Amino acid sequence: KKFVSVPPPEDPFTMTEAKPVNPHVAQTCTAGPIGLGAFGMTTILLNFLNADLIGKESITLIICYGMFHGGMIQVMAGMWEVYRGNIFGACAFTSYGGFWMGFALFEILMVITELAPPAKDGKVVWLCVWGVFTSLMFVGTLNANRVVQFVFASLALLFFLLALGVHNTDIHIIAGYVGIICGASAMYLGWAEVMNELAGRELCYVGVVKNKVF
Repeated sequence: KKFVSVPPPEDPFTMTEAKPVNPHVAQTCTAGPIGLGAFGMTTILLNFLNADLIGKESITLIICYGMFHGGMIQVMAGMWEVYRGNIFGACAFTSYGGFWMGFALFEILMVITELAPPAKDGKVVWLCVWGVFTSLMFVGTLNANRVVQFVFASLALLFFLLALGVHNTDIHIIAGYVGIICGASAMYLGWAEVMNELAGRELCYVGVVKNKVF
């Protein structure tokens, strides 16, 4: 079968120019809004807890919801992006989906087993590693749009604030508010992508970058 070149899509997670792809893949829609919605909603829920805006008893609801919506759905969206040949979206969604599934499993094990809680220094290192990973992913968004850049920049800030918040309750609460903003921006981006595709133009602002950085 003859392969065709597909015009560069409006998907905010597609960072490279279009390349020849299987025509069946060309007809496959992006999973961006699905992954962004899953990430955004679960991030908002968890950070309402971090910001001390809801009771700690809410953690059971958040964890169960996070494991499936924030975890499984994001991983599925990432695999969808693998099929589409979108390496950035695949890496982002599967990584943060795995983060949510691992975090949920950790919280469950703390309740149903007698495992000792992790040392505070260990939590700091864990959060900093994710902060560094997210910072590196942010560099990859410089060719995307302004909203996706904001999502990754605020997420990196969130991880580093949470790391500092391990030893400081006030910083932990501040991190919660940053997380709510981050999650809301991801939800907006997913919704904007749906609306822009339906309208066939930039109906909702995403801030397309015209001058590529690399």
